[in-house]
Amino acid sequence: MNRRDFLVGCSAAIAAMAGSRLTNLAFAGANNNECLVVVFLRGGWDALSVLSPLDGDERGRYLLARPSLAVPTNMTLGLGNGWGLHKALEPLWDVYQSGALAIMAGTGMPFDSRSHFDAMTSMELGIPGKLIGNSGWLARAINSAPNPSIPVKLAASIAAGDNIPGSLRGDLTALSIPKLEEFRLADEADYRKELSRNLERLYQGDTFLHKAGRNTLNALQIVSSITPPKTSEGYPDSGIGANLASVATMLRAGLGLRSAAVDFGGWDTHEYQGGEGKGYFADHLTELATALRAFYNDLERSNLHKNVTTIVLSEFGRRVQENASYGTDHGHGSTMLVMGGSVKGKKMYGQTPSLHPDALYDRADLGVSTDYRSIIAEILESRFQHRRIGEVFPEFKNTGKLGFMQA
Repeated sequence: MNRRDFLVGCSAAIAAMAGSRLTNLAFAGANNNECLVVVFLRGGWDALSVLSPLDGDERGRYLLARPSLAVPTNMTLGLGNGWGLHKALEPLWDVYQSGALAIMAGTGMPFDSRSHFDAMTSMELGIPGKLIGNSGWLARAINSAPNPSIPVKLAASIAAGDNIPGSLRGDLTALSIPKLEEFRLADEADYRKELSRNLERLYQGDTFLHKAGRNTLNALQIVSSITPPKTSEGYPDSGIGANLASVATMLRAGLGLRSAAVDFGGWDTHEYQGGEGKGYFADHLTELATALRAFYNDLERSNLHKNVTTIVLSEFGRRVQENASYGTDHGHGSTMLVMGGSVKGKKMYGQTPSLHPDALYDRADLGVSTDYRSIIAEILESRFQHRRIGEVFPEFKNTGKLGFMQA
């Protein structure tokens, strides 16, 4: 093996350890085979364009605050409660009408930060206000939940992208897989076998590096036997489409996948967000909705949709008032989506946000009426039979369930 191949092998092993620290919380007992997919919208999406008031005083305040950016009522999908979804989310409308999609209003953290870095770090650690930690909430959730009846053959958690997100920090087995078709050793069969044998001999040992190397080699062998997904089956030809298609492919392969983290950036719309319900923000929403709809359809065709719950969240929302650059600045309260065959959807949960100046947070932002951790906790308790939420979210006191999940 030459020096270049040696470095390639080392890089693969180190990639498997990215973001890893420590965890030792596994329990055994249950027979559920659930998977939680977390789609993180990096940049802080404009929740008030996702979910807008359609009539009354709230509509008047909305139009006054956003003379250029207000979404016209004919560009919304009415929810029957005076609020409507942006029509760019129309690819998901049938999923919503079928009861498999729920909208969570007024979500966020009880932590005031308009810094992307601080807000994302706190949210992924699962402890609002904390910026340093050895493990993320998703790693703790998966590793402290009852074990599934299907054994984990690849990794309990994957990150469909280039990096391990903060929520999976502390999971020594988590893998980062940008594209299934590229997660392989050399193409030539004989050369690949020789390289694999050399790498196996190289990583015989008990250190973290040796174990990570063996985990990576095992993953390479398993992934190489999986047929790469065809993103033409309704998925957009983009990063979010390819990533969700890869997650669906691994779920169909029955590898015992327990969680997947998918990032989708580009939501920091400080300027030229788009007026009349069109433009950059609307196009970005359509791309997200199209990818999520294709993902749900993919799972439904494979009869996996009832065992996979997808949550969509962002680190914060945007200011109520548009800025001078026809965009919106960093805000506070946001909106989350929860999708899956076991969701009690076709409904908006949480407290309807108010745009009255006295009701706004700091008289500028949407408030937070539902802690994002309570939504995740209900999913873990209802679907994963999780009974130790305090280990997932330290310092969190759940004030009650919204009742949006089937047990």
